[in-house]
Amino acid sequence: MFVPAPFAFKEQHEQLAFIDEYAFAVLVSQDLQATHIPLLARQEGDDLVLEGHVARANPHWKQLNNTETLAVFAGPHAYISPTWYASAPNVPTWNYVAVHAKGYLNAMDDAATLDVVDRIMDKFEPAMARPAAGTDQADYQQKLLRGIVGIQLRVTSLQGVRKLGQHKSADDKAGVYNGLRNTGRHDALDLVDYMQRNNIACPQD
Repeated sequence: MFVPAPFAFKEQHEQLAFIDEYAFAVLVSQDLQATHIPLLARQEGDDLVLEGHVARANPHWKQLNNTETLAVFAGPHAYISPTWYASAPNVPTWNYVAVHAKGYLNAMDDAATLDVVDRIMDKFEPAMARPAAGTDQADYQQKLLRGIVGIQLRVTSLQGVRKLGQHKSADDKAGVYNGLRNTGRHDALDLVDYMQRNNIACPQD
């Protein structure tokens, strides 16, 4: 991924916080197969791993044997109009946040797959995680587990980019910030929210 110096964010704790918040990734292998799935990060000794699961019917996992793979985590993004800047001339652009994780991908055994399912449920629907044995929910979960395969990406590199106009003048930042707010579009407002929470390219910075 091309990351101009003003837009790079390199601190791993910030990159992992981003992955935790925007966990839905595009997993792309060397043969250009792609799968859209949530991935959770955890530390395993000195290694960082990303874990999730795919449908057993998905042919993507059948090629996994320590395969080099890219996981793309996309955050908020929005169109930026040149009319929003205080200065001129300017051109249309797109502001966005993303993290790329490269590593080697393998399939997991049934026990590890169940652990990943539990971790995903703990994060997104904790009330439904680890149903008691013998309940309808537990029986249904066991049935569904036969149709999935856990996958683990052992990360070798992380790259983060925050292209938010932070290199612009204070007046230009204010113009873009207000322009995004005034669109009323959900994608633009999500980007404004991210900028505010991280204090990046906001009028007051």
